[in-house]
Amino acid sequence: MDTPVASSPPIVDVRWEVAQKVAASASFHRSPRLRELLLYICDRALQNRPADLREQLIGCAVFGRKPDYNPGEDNIVRVEIRQLRKRLDEYFTTEGKDEPFTIVIPKGAYVPAFEPREIVPVPATTPADLAPTVVAVAGAWMSWAQRGLIGVLAITCLWLWQGNREAKQRIESKAARTASDRTPIWPLLFNPAQQTFVICADSSLVTAQHILHRSVTLEEYVSGAYLTKSGSLSGEPRELVNSLRTWQFTDITDVRLVQRLFALNADHWDKVSVRSARTAQIQDFKNGNSILLGSVRSNIWNRLFEPLLNFVFEFDEQTRTPFIRNKTPLQNEQPVYRAAKPGESGETYSILALVPNLRHTGSVLIIAGTSAESTEASGEFIMNKETSRSLIETVTKGNQGRLPYFEVLLKSSTLAGVAKNAEIVAFRTLRDEVARN
Repeated sequence: MDTPVASSPPIVDVRWEVAQKVAASASFHRSPRLRELLLYICDRALQNRPADLREQLIGCAVFGRKPDYNPGEDNIVRVEIRQLRKRLDEYFTTEGKDEPFTIVIPKGAYVPAFEPREIVPVPATTPADLAPTVVAVAGAWMSWAQRGLIGVLAITCLWLWQGNREAKQRIESKAARTASDRTPIWPLLFNPAQQTFVICADSSLVTAQHILHRSVTLEEYVSGAYLTKSGSLSGEPRELVNSLRTWQFTDITDVRLVQRLFALNADHWDKVSVRSARTAQIQDFKNGNSILLGSVRSNIWNRLFEPLLNFVFEFDEQTRTPFIRNKTPLQNEQPVYRAAKPGESGETYSILALVPNLRHTGSVLIIAGTSAESTEASGEFIMNKETSRSLIETVTKGNQGRLPYFEVLLKSSTLAGVAKNAEIVAFRTLRDEVARN
């Protein structure tokens, strides 16, 4: 949503001119959303409208969120404000070092402060002025007490330097180990130039479909119609479906996967927004990168990308079993891969797919299993250095070593509801287009 920013502050206001100059600078050239955010908060502050600078109102006005969205679950405003603070610091120490004002956003607030730069006059001196001072200081420093203090300070500085050096080495060593665990897929999805959304499954959607005995469409989910049009249901089932609108639950397996994602990509986590499928919007899949956790049964946003995929998740309502449909089976492939029922021993399947976002300006990784356990198994597969490297080597083979958009069907063995040992059953490269930032 492109929100026009009012230019109501008078043009003679130097502070507004500085804000406009910052927004047009090279520091903000590749960040149109940060420009919008900067101009919006500066405009409202200069108009003395602090009531418009609340998190929820900013989310609606700048980021296109619905009026009833919950900032506690969708932290996009806080994430972008942190980025804006960094960009402002960068600007006023480089391009804007001579600006008459600096723009500062205090931590814990969204109201910008326009702070005049302090100019410290340097008094003119002559050698004659300095001479007595130099002699006096030289005499003072020759005292035993001062020499002792210098010795103590020198030892302290050496100790601090050594401690800082060792800490830096530990941090660099840890960063090197983390970097070595990152295959080419992770810099693609987590990088300083793009926002990344991690969308967790909505457990209430699974419950609703179980009660309704049918799948919910994406249109019903976005509008919430499936919660109000419960058909022939009555009594407790109807009340339960109606109550689902207040549920905000996800599966514990998604929590563990998010922890794994953080461990691999901690250096770029300030650009990450973690949210439930319930609070996601279609706008989230038009720019930047996304990771979808869970099948279409629990994370219906997968529907946006199903037309690109050969392997798609389906659910048999009569037998209450999930399966994967293979649209165009190749030699030695099955048209249908049926999974064990959730909680039972047997085989489970999952889909890993890397596809472009809706505007082809970023990438989307889908981690979707026929059960929560198989979703976790496929997530561990792609986040494991060895197995994911072998996968990437497989899909890049014959593509001149470049990473294409792809999809992979994985099979896991399940024992007592725990899936493990994911292995590749089949894969497809989706298009000639190479995955890129």
